[in-house]
Amino acid sequence: MEGIAKGIRWSAQGQAREGEASVLFIHGAGANRAVWWQQFASFAPAHHVIAYDLAGFGESDAADAERLIEQALEAAVDVLAAAGATRAKVVCQSLGGWTGVRLALARPDLVERLVLCCTLGGIAHPPGLASFAEARKLMGGRGPAALGLTEEFARANPLMAALYRQLGAFNPPADPALAARLFTPEVLVPPEALGAITAPVLMIAGERDPIWPPAALAGIPPCFSDARMVILPGAGHSPYFEQPDEFNRLIADFLDLTL
Repeated sequence: MEGIAKGIRWSAQGQAREGEASVLFIHGAGANRAVWWQQFASFAPAHHVIAYDLAGFGESDAADAERLIEQALEAAVDVLAAAGATRAKVVCQSLGGWTGVRLALARPDLVERLVLCCTLGGIAHPPGLASFAEARKLMGGRGPAALGLTEEFARANPLMAALYRQLGAFNPPADPALAARLFTPEVLVPPEALGAITAPVLMIAGERDPIWPPAALAGIPPCFSDARMVILPGAGHSPYFEQPDEFNRLIADFLDLTL
């Protein structure tokens, strides 16, 4: 099933079951909803799974510079409603964490559990901000997708690496001004606000993530009321793509899902 919710393109598979939360996947800056194909293949047979293109990505309308965060929150709420979900287990990758954290804060009634994978989540955490600033030098103006896969994975799996790049190529050109706004003080969430999130949180860090390595995120879990962090050995910035079996097992256990 597919649809458009106020300019946001979404896809869903599986059947929504009474009393069971749906699973909402929110992609990162180098991707779009199609990048979750390995998660849909694993979870859709037994669960209702949803993914959508963030504003300015894939087939969704452009982002509104004046309402960047408000638009992101509204899009998530609208997609859940359009897909027939009344509650969700939310899985966020990188940029997607900006939406996931805010959704859990603003609409706790919609978020049963929250997974934050390789993401700062738009939190004003100095080590995470400093780490991203250093990573930008490695990106060389190419954006986070340039660091999305480890060199070892790309060499060993050239076809998969090409697919990853092609999926990202379907996005419109990125607007550097919009990206910069994500790190401004008025957008970032103060760490002390995270205690208001009632949903259990799982943070996943890639051992070799060049953007947000484990050390850059380690101080965040204690800020939540119920959170823990797991480090995936050998993983880079995109464990959902490079290590789908390990990633899927990890989130299935946390979200109480059947594979």
